[in-house]
Amino acid sequence: MKQTTIFMTYNPKVGSEQTLAVRLHTIGAVNGFRMYMPDRHNSDSILDTETQRRINMSDYLVLFSLGKLSAIVKQEIEYAFKHLQDKSKIIVIYDSRKGKNLKDEVAQYFTPFYFDPTEGNVDGFLHSIVTTIFHKEPITVLKQQQKTEKVRLQSQKQTEQGLTALLGIGVGLFILNALAKAE
Repeated sequence: MKQTTIFMTYNPKVGSEQTLAVRLHTIGAVNGFRMYMPDRHNSDSILDTETQRRINMSDYLVLFSLGKLSAIVKQEIEYAFKHLQDKSKIIVIYDSRKGKNLKDEVAQYFTPFYFDPTEGNVDGFLHSIVTTIFHKEPITVLKQQQKTEKVRLQSQKQTEQGLTALLGIGVGLFILNALAKAE
């Protein structure tokens, strides 16, 4: 079974995004995901070949967009869309209190989700993400002769559960950050 790979990105000048991305990168890596982050060492303004390679090896791109869009993240999203060819695999989570900050033509390349960290329903929010990502309908019981499909669906379900858990942790960290700033 192929290991799910996730590219976590962040806007370079937004500390809360970077902190969240680094934490999720670590948590995902120790829990069975192959996690990648951008190579900001070489450049924080031009999409370098190492970051392109990491995006090419990824199944998903995730961004908790809490600040102003940088040119580098815009390039990463556009590049990821060329690679993945599926905007539901490019997940951008906004703070609904602040609204959408990724606009213009780049918005056509990803699936936006809005969450209020002070009042949001985490379970419902995560369910909406997973439903969108996997374009899923309820999994039905399969007949014995459909073993291949059953194995594929089991693998998909494990990926869904793992991704849901990882995003749930991210939303939890997002809530903690919002509450800490509110004090």
